[in-house]
Amino acid sequence: MNTDKKEYGISVIMPCYNTEQYVEETLKSVLNQSFKDYEIICLNDGSTDGTLEILKRYQQSYPNIRVISSENHGSAYQRNTGVQCAQGKYIYYMDSDDLLKENCLETLYQYAEADNLDVVYFEADSFYETKEIEEAFPQFLTLYHRHKEYDGIYDGRNLYIQMENAGDIKMSVGLQFTRRQFLQDNNIKFGTERYFEDNLYTVKVTLKAGKARCVRDNLYLRRVRANSIMTTSENKTRFESYLEVVRGLMQILEEEKQDFVLQEAIYKRIRGTFINVYKDYLKVPEKEKEEFFGEKGSPLYLLTGMASFINIEEVDRKKVSEELKKTYAEKSEINAKLQRTYAEKSEINAKLHKTYEEKSKINAKLKKAYEEKTKRGERIKELQKELKDTKEKLEKKSKRLEQLEQEKKQMEKHFLGRLVLGKYKK
Repeated sequence: MNTDKKEYGISVIMPCYNTEQYVEETLKSVLNQSFKDYEIICLNDGSTDGTLEILKRYQQSYPNIRVISSENHGSAYQRNTGVQCAQGKYIYYMDSDDLLKENCLETLYQYAEADNLDVVYFEADSFYETKEIEEAFPQFLTLYHRHKEYDGIYDGRNLYIQMENAGDIKMSVGLQFTRRQFLQDNNIKFGTERYFEDNLYTVKVTLKAGKARCVRDNLYLRRVRANSIMTTSENKTRFESYLEVVRGLMQILEEEKQDFVLQEAIYKRIRGTFINVYKDYLKVPEKEKEEFFGEKGSPLYLLTGMASFINIEEVDRKKVSEELKKTYAEKSEINAKLQRTYAEKSEINAKLHKTYEEKSKINAKLKKAYEEKTKRGERIKELQKELKDTKEKLEKKSKRLEQLEQEKKQMEKHFLGRLVLGKYKK
């Protein structure tokens, strides 16, 4: 083991347990990084295969690799040991069967240095060892991608609340890049859990961070394989680890009495943990349950009982949620129909308005025509009256003329008339 006190930009801490098939590829992915100012602390966790031999071989070839070997204590214990030995400004936890993209460490270092961050969260892509595993665990394909963007710098509490409420908390410490002094100042360490050791640690780191950032860069390659912690079947130690996680979260809940919004987010995390407990409980064979969980009143028995209760409540909540979704869908459909009806009504009203305008124009024309007809009727009456008066005058004149003709004829017959007439003829 190297004993020099050289300081590094980054300490890569890598617990290793029986990964002889993968650890060399993992080490190469770190050694091939574009960023070169780092150390790799390999913690052999009591491996029984050829893992330790591979680690020692690489240690002899690379002065920035240190190998620490001990009995099997689990990843949490080994990571704590790694941090105690670390000489880097930043801590990065690496699993011994996963891979890093070539620019991973350089990108994270630049983010952290640019804004003096306590922690940087990022994302990962998954790859499957076999097609059968991909079919068995399809959820891992997008498991390490977040739903939302979190632009800018956050205080950790605010970032935690936002990510928890959006379902964007990723508990894997392989997706975190942390300043070592920040961890030491806040005495943040992994607990004693053999499983789910990332969970409480991640919550504590996020809540304590003064400056945190979450980026969408996919810099980590998560291997999904058979017999990994992610895919193995349940056992008693798994449920004991669940119990430690719940206890730790309950303690945080108790400590955060003054922050109701944060309490609500933590409670959401507790509910999610209980739901996972219940899912794993259902996978335990009936004949093993008594051995696993003990008699009534034991901590594990109470844990699974609470998980069962919360699951029933969750099922009811989802049922109500589905009914609400259905109701909202029906409401949306009704609103859509109403909107179509309103649109049709508006179209009809527009046509009616146009018809009323046309009718008004026609009525105006008719009124004008009636006025002109009335005027013509009055004029006709005037002309008819004038014609009548003229006819009456003509009749009078005709009668007068006829009367004069009669008088003339009588005068011609009369002597004096002839005399007068004769005189006038001369």
